[in-house]
Amino acid sequence: MVARQSVTYWFNQNRLDKLLAQYVGALEGCELLYAIDADGRQVSSNVYPRSIDTSAFGQDLSERPYSMSLSVLSDVARQGAFACDAYISHATSQPCITLMYGVTSDSSLMGFIAADFYR
Repeated sequence: MVARQSVTYWFNQNRLDKLLAQYVGALEGCELLYAIDADGRQVSSNVYPRSIDTSAFGQDLSERPYSMSLSVLSDVARQGAFACDAYISHATSQPCITLMYGVTSDSSLMGFIAADFYR
């Protein structure tokens, strides 16, 4: 649901952040939501259940463990969500699993909504 709605706000950081803030508390166990484009560049802030960190906007996440396979997984992204292998989060230094939700417009992959779970 959030991935489909994010298409409307993809190029407006403030509105995209507000949309993510509506969902971060609704996803049980989710500690962080953010959006990245198909090249691994962050297009939203880091949205936590109780705060928004705007300084994360624009960072290059293409070298992160979950980003290394984004181009390979673009077809999977069009079909819905997929889970990445566990890794150590840069945000919390804790073990983390990221669920990636593909964001598509027509036949184009715009990027992903990433949901981090630490427990």
